[in-house]
Amino acid sequence: MNKVILFNFNGTIVNTKNLAIDIFNEIAEKQGYKKINKEEVPYLSTLSIRNRCKVLNLPIYKMPLVGISIKRRYQQYIPNLKPVMGMSEVLEELKKKGHKLGFITSNNQDKIDEFLINNSINVFEYNHYSFNPFSKSSDISSFLKNNRLKKDEVIYVGDELRDIKAAKKNGLSCIAASWGYDSIELLSTGNADFVAKQPKDILDILSGT
Repeated sequence: MNKVILFNFNGTIVNTKNLAIDIFNEIAEKQGYKKINKEEVPYLSTLSIRNRCKVLNLPIYKMPLVGISIKRRYQQYIPNLKPVMGMSEVLEELKKKGHKLGFITSNNQDKIDEFLINNSINVFEYNHYSFNPFSKSSDISSFLKNNRLKKDEVIYVGDELRDIKAAKKNGLSCIAASWGYDSIELLSTGNADFVAKQPKDILDILSGT
């Protein structure tokens, strides 16, 4: 049965991690937080958001504002970013197999449109734009309601533990993408239905469902 494959955008379709780290370090220098060394990234990716904040001396209550500030600052760079390696081919193959594609993002719509056109992957039937990068669960709920989709018609693909939790809360089957923000160890704690270590694994997973 063909499905709607719903992707989280940042970290899953496009790798924004290094950009986000660079901008965080600019903020950290001004605000007195601990800057992230590139060597620390694998370790930090194993930690929950709360524990990352502790390591970085960032008060947890300030984390949403910092996250929104980072997201706002890197919008200008999005049109010139590249998809995760292998993702373009996977999207094309999913379309060939008859699946419909969608994404959820808190990025600027005009910047996303530029990105999709620049990378020749303007292949999505569905999208959902959010103002808050920390509202995944309600975003998924709104997406289902607005598009009149049933839970069993959609498979969600995300790269963060909160993606997996949000998908589960909404009753969706989900694939954890281990190439994004959170490590495979952290993702495994969310009990995703499947784990993809590289984009092409999504094809293998779906062929078996």
